[in-house]
Amino acid sequence: MPPGPESQRHPAQLDPHRPHLPRRPLWVCRVCPDMDWPCPPARLLLAVEYRRNLAGLAVYLGQQLAVAMEDLGRLDTGSPPNGNALYERFITWIERKREVPVGRPRGVDQGRVDPEPPEL
Repeated sequence: MPPGPESQRHPAQLDPHRPHLPRRPLWVCRVCPDMDWPCPPARLLLAVEYRRNLAGLAVYLGQQLAVAMEDLGRLDTGSPPNGNALYERFITWIERKREVPVGRPRGVDQGRVDPEPPEL
């Protein structure tokens, strides 16, 4: 019996709940070995995990970026890692929106909603 479409799918699509963690020192995804980390599923899972703390997500990914620079710098590739490319890969995908408030929205009282203050 020929393999069905299920067997041709990428492993990341089969189980979206598997942790998409980096395989060091190469910084490829453990679940998606043909993709650099953070891979698209890792980005999605991180965005959900840090949805109310984008600053925390930026700090976490900044720390991972520093470790990746160190790891990749130790590899014998003949040239240092490209810091700009790593910055693009680790940081620039983070949404630049205000964080979602944890409590009740401001000004919500008996059906009345106060306008949002202007963004600074």
